[in-house]
Amino acid sequence: MSWIDAFLDDGPEYPAERRSVAEVQALLLKAGLGAKLPLGHSQDVSGMAALLMSDPKLFAMAAAALEGPHAPVRCEGTAEHMVIDDARIAMAGPALADAFVCGAKRVVLHDLDWPQLLWPVLVRTEQVYGISLAIDRPDARTIMVSTAKQGLKPLGPPQPIPLLPLARLQELAAKTFVPFSEASRQSGAGAGLQDND
Repeated sequence: MSWIDAFLDDGPEYPAERRSVAEVQALLLKAGLGAKLPLGHSQDVSGMAALLMSDPKLFAMAAAALEGPHAPVRCEGTAEHMVIDDARIAMAGPALADAFVCGAKRVVLHDLDWPQLLWPVLVRTEQVYGISLAIDRPDARTIMVSTAKQGLKPLGPPQPIPLLPLARLQELAAKTFVPFSEASRQSGAGAGLQDND
């Protein structure tokens, strides 16, 4: 059983601690880069920090989604009616938001890995770009997102975040660190050579 399955089965009481939204944004950005997401995608995930912090399960799912795998987005259809097959949320979420910003009326996602994370992606799209969206689920493997007159229900305020997914994100973020060596210090990593306490 994976850590995320065990975490979701253990709820709803999780060991958690309070973190600022800014701190979680920075962690999500570094974790996305550590997971080898493109910079822009990592920034999009980071921008959802407050939304993901609204629910411990969403936060844990986001950590699991960042762990991958991250397949490139495969799109078909037209600019107004896009279809994304084998959708991975960390890659497809930003592509979906971009499609609506560029005038799409409907985006169809097939086999989305973390459908629960679509809600914060769409709420952030509404908040940032002012585009009202609706979700329809015609079958078990298909999700249709379309423009709408009325937006989605907002998520709650940030909550304390669970320690297990926090640790997983910190492991991903650590992959961005420069390994310690005298050569890395000479080239600018870490504190300066003359610094002292």
